[in-house]
Amino acid sequence: KAMEAVETSPRILRNIWINFRDSIVMTMSILPSILSIGLICLLLSEYTSIFDYLAYVFYPFTWALQIPDSFIAAKGLAIGITEMFIPSLIVIKAAMANKFIIAVVSVSTIIFFSASVPSMLSTDIPLKVTDLIVIWFERTIFSLLIVTPIAYLIF
Repeated sequence: KAMEAVETSPRILRNIWINFRDSIVMTMSILPSILSIGLICLLLSEYTSIFDYLAYVFYPFTWALQIPDSFIAAKGLAIGITEMFIPSLIVIKAAMANKFIIAVVSVSTIIFFSASVPSMLSTDIPLKVTDLIVIWFERTIFSLLIVTPIAYLIF
């Protein structure tokens, strides 16, 4: 079987071209959703208080862990479900430890509505949006509990 696969597969340069072309097509198909969801969430964050209210879910955790600027950190955690880079914009004027915590948590939660959630929902995996939100919340809390002591050691 391995020899058959080798004989029927395209040559290396052809294979590189096919993969490059497919990556461009995939990028162009997912880029509009990433940009539109990111922009909408950035506007909601800036001009409404939706994420301020959602921040109260995380505020007890950030307060108990004695994170500097606890409410700003909580808002950064709350907005983390929308897109991976927006939380960093929220905490731009906060303490360095706060920036570190939010940066690590926003990357480690992995689940965000701009890219990974639509990708997961488009598969045959039986996941609901509520399941993904619960998983995101758990990953956020666990990441926060792990990274906060590390931030205190570094900063």
